[in-house]
Amino acid sequence: MSMRKSIEVIAHLHSRGVIANYAITGAVAALAYIEPALTQDLDILVSLDGFESRQSGLLLLTPIEQALADMGYSERSDVGVIIESWPVQFIPVASLLDQEALELAAVIQFGGEPSFAARVLRAEHVVAKALSLGRLKDLSRVEAFLDQSAIDLGALRSVVLRHGLEQAWRNFCVKSGRADILELG
Repeated sequence: MSMRKSIEVIAHLHSRGVIANYAITGAVAALAYIEPALTQDLDILVSLDGFESRQSGLLLLTPIEQALADMGYSERSDVGVIIESWPVQFIPVASLLDQEALELAAVIQFGGEPSFAARVLRAEHVVAKALSLGRLKDLSRVEAFLDQSAIDLGALRSVVLRHGLEQAWRNFCVKSGRADILELG
């Protein structure tokens, strides 16, 4: 099955109000801007609206899981729920960067029959999230955005400054051997 069907299911959950707000994040979001890279799952950033929180701080995604089960998607993997053969991981907003990225996500129109719209993080937020995580695969994604000139450097600089990611950017520059093109000093 194609990932398109998985994304359609997520968009459907949003249209039904099961998910208040969402956006595709991670490697799949990067596909909207740069050449494809290998990924094994579909990451969905979701707002905390409508989710039960335990006293321990644990967040229960019961409304999403119940709605998916009602649609016949109850199989799980070590990553998340299997939707149309793709493991889907629902990632709750956990920072101000996440909140901003979710609020400002772009709406992408998917063609085909039927066509549908889905929300995807903007390029500057995909890169900022990658910088904040700092894993090798994330830094490689930052490299791809820069190598393919797939990001507005002014927008990225603004997000980096707004969310205190200056040191993460400097670390990336050192590790990648790049000059500080954002001129953060």
